Amino acid sequence: MEQCENAASLLASVREQEMQFERLTRALEEERRSVGPSGTLPRPLPNLQVIPPPTIHVTAEVTRHCHTTTTRTVIPSVSDTLSLDGTGSVTGMSGYNAPIDRMYRQPTHMDYPTSTIPRNFHYGPPGGYDDYRTGPPSETYASLNRGTRMDDRYRSYEGTLDGDMSGAGDMYFWGGGAPLAQGERGSMASLDSTLRKGPAPASWRQPELPEVIAMLNYRLDPVKSNAAAYLQHLTFKNDKVKSEVRRLKGIPALVSMLDNPKKEVHHSACGALKNISYGRDPDNKIAIKNCDGIPALVRLLRKTRDQDLTDTITGTLWNLSSHDSVKMEIVDHALHALSDEVMVPHSGWERGNDGGEESCKPRHLEWETALTNTAGCLRNVSSERIEARRKLRECSGLVDSLMYIVQSQINCKDVDNKLVENSVCLLRNLSYQVHREVPGCERYQETAPVNQGPTPANQKTGCFSSRKGKGRKDDDGTLDTIDIPKRTTPAKGYELLFQPEVVRVYTSLLRESKNPSVLEAAAGALQNLCAGRWTYGRYIRAVMRQEKGLPMMTELLAHGNDRVVRAMSGSLRNLAIDARNRELLGKHAVPNLVANLPGGGQSQPVRALSEETVVSVLSTLAEVVGSSVDSAKTLRSSQGIERLVLINKEGNRSDREVRGAGLVLQIVWGFKELRRTLEKDGWKKSDFVVGVNPPNNTRSNGGYEDSSTLPLIDRGGKQDRDRNMIPLNDMGSGNLITF
Repeated sequence: MEQCENAASLLASVREQEMQFERLTRALEEERRSVGPSGTLPRPLPNLQVIPPPTIHVTAEVTRHCHTTTTRTVIPSVSDTLSLDGTGSVTGMSGYNAPIDRMYRQPTHMDYPTSTIPRNFHYGPPGGYDDYRTGPPSETYASLNRGTRMDDRYRSYEGTLDGDMSGAGDMYFWGGGAPLAQGERGSMASLDSTLRKGPAPASWRQPELPEVIAMLNYRLDPVKSNAAAYLQHLTFKNDKVKSEVRRLKGIPALVSMLDNPKKEVHHSACGALKNISYGRDPDNKIAIKNCDGIPALVRLLRKTRDQDLTDTITGTLWNLSSHDSVKMEIVDHALHALSDEVMVPHSGWERGNDGGEESCKPRHLEWETALTNTAGCLRNVSSERIEARRKLRECSGLVDSLMYIVQSQINCKDVDNKLVENSVCLLRNLSYQVHREVPGCERYQETAPVNQGPTPANQKTGCFSSRKGKGRKDDDGTLDTIDIPKRTTPAKGYELLFQPEVVRVYTSLLRESKNPSVLEAAAGALQNLCAGRWTYGRYIRAVMRQEKGLPMMTELLAHGNDRVVRAMSGSLRNLAIDARNRELLGKHAVPNLVANLPGGGQSQPVRALSEETVVSVLSTLAEVVGSSVDSAKTLRSSQGIERLVLINKEGNRSDREVRGAGLVLQIVWGFKELRRTLEKDGWKKSDFVVGVNPPNNTRSNGGYEDSSTLPLIDRGGKQDRDRNMIPLNDMGSGNLITF
């Protein structure tokens, strides 16, 4: 009985000691909270010196049927007072549920500050972790769940940065760890606090850019991830910071992080690279290319199944593709991945081709950002050179997917979005020189017409063009219809680019779209397909007439966009190779063409068109008027003669414009039946005889010129900067990038 009373007394003593520990813990918690701003800290950690808790030795003897003596040592652990995210977990006696047989580490003196890397940590006053005499918190609290062994990888840097961080040496990239800012100690593992709203502790400051870049090479993934996210924030629309990141060798570090298996790490790194690659500065794009950034992005694209990450990867590649030196790198390394992982699966082409969902059904869920980004990237690289276009055409499923996308959007009456624009522009570029570059193109070539010999003697016009002959016939014939042989097998791949059926796709876009880029691309694709002497070019010129495409283009000559007018004019010029088309355009399109020439007077204000557009209009007039006196009469009645003479006599027009106007005037003067009428109008022969040499590429005697549109590059050789620079949407609101 006496032994039972002693045991009860000992147990009561133990409970009393536990209550003392509870009160001590609450006191520590209150003191810790008082350190932070407004008395609380988000996801707090202890910011005060940790006082080693007293060690209480209690011996309890409890006797039941046998005598057993149990001796235990009770030490309150940090893991018993704080949860894994740093918040207190002790709620009182009823909530105190620490197991009585828990094993505790013996207190030992350590020389390192801390062993935990908490995320979302708000930095407290200096000295918060500088004297853990009892060693690091227990393993239960460690956010990285490390073992008890501590080595140099987990030690925090406590030295000053005066000598280490003042320059831009290689240490920022090759260093094994990330030094902390002066006045701070502990683990700088998270930069989330810089992105939070609300006041920061008085002793906390924004990290310097060299410090952030050094953290990219830190051994701990949370440090890398948050440093990359912070770089993404800093580089948003800030070209100066982007250049500094490149100078401090931050780009190779970000590229190396793309192969990190942790999603947070490679996602943050990719977002930073996306921002860095955006803009007109080519050095950033070249730097990413030179450190094998494109193969790294491709590896990540093939591995990931995360849609947001796919959007970011394809957006980065779109940004990179705007620089010429990077285009072939993308074609060589990323083309098949973009087609296999994005274009084919997300376009819906395979399902529609297999008899699944109908193409006319709205597919808005399929038009992800990644699809638009990929089409934009391939649109840019397709303008590089013949080798790039060849690889794109022969990429399995690419052309099929593009055609399916455009046709589906036409059926849905949604043809003005960015996806359609990028897709049609890509189709236009792939159609460039298609009659010369596709495999087996020789079998499509047609011989020169038999009537293209020297000009007969009775048609001589001195130095004038020989186009005056009214009886000249074009090899395309004068019939309104043309027999197109049926295919024995369905067209696929690059063959879809030049099938006569594609005319309906482009005429639908000309009819429905209000997007100037879509209109320009559709007309440019038709111009490319009608260029040259080949079988499918002849088919397409005839089908365009049957599909009422000529009136559409004629009306669009009055469009307010300079580039649209130029595209329509160039396409009409190649369509005029067909004799019947040329006759129809001479009757109906000449007034619209003349309206785009400078010098309209008060009744017809002058349109501010570029030199390239004016030259294109003059070339089309020369093609349309060249073989028809009726077209020349229409030109005269439309006040075209006045405008052409003004271009020659004004003195402020370019040589190309003067040459083009002079050529048309020579053609008009070549029609003898018009000379008397022109003289009655007050014109002299000197007004039409212009001492210019026609350009080498001018079609004379009905010859064929290959006047394909240059992809994304003006025919004058000027780079199309507006088209080359992709209008990628901002990733977030304000100056903060979020995922």
